[in-house]
Amino acid sequence: MVEASAGNLDGNRIAIGKKLRVQTPIMTLLTLLFGLIGAGIFALIYSIPMPYTMISLFKFGLSPALAIIALIGAIRGPLAGLLTGYLGIILHDLVFYGVIVSLTLQALAYGILGLIVGLSSYDFSKGRSLGKMSVLSTIGLVFTALILVMIGLVIENQSVLVELGFVLLPLLTVGLPSVILLTPILARLWLAISQMIHLPLKIRESG
Repeated sequence: MVEASAGNLDGNRIAIGKKLRVQTPIMTLLTLLFGLIGAGIFALIYSIPMPYTMISLFKFGLSPALAIIALIGAIRGPLAGLLTGYLGIILHDLVFYGVIVSLTLQALAYGILGLIVGLSSYDFSKGRSLGKMSVLSTIGLVFTALILVMIGLVIENQSVLVELGFVLLPLLTVGLPSVILLTPILARLWLAISQMIHLPLKIRESG
């Protein structure tokens, strides 16, 4: 009975390690490297002003930086996706504003997007799998938006109207088209580049 319990515990640890891509020191290093590189790319793209159209409180446009968070999660799993969003926001705020907002809680909210997308596995060559990626990216973004609103209400003592009008609506109207449309496109681009330069399968695969 004890041996069976120990075996189940070891099996769970192996499964968790595989999901997080930290089974071995080399896999762990690759996962952290993907997260760090993703954070740098996110911070750079996030700093570039993107064109948008305002109609009342509705902001319409695209934010490729959000798709980067989802993409890294899809490529390298939930830990890399979490690090991309979390460290990316911190790096962006430090470099361009010299501050860390709300004890990095807002940064953590963006990391949730990559975490949720990274929980599943994908075949970037199949349209159905890319569709699943878009669905999970949508779910991840909605969670990110709701967490940001809760942070604003509870931690920053903002009013409900301010959070709905200046946080939730803009993030959803810009973010949803971005993660739904751009994430699969970037995934196909990653697949083409990885095959072109003959990356090892253990690096480029998402499963």
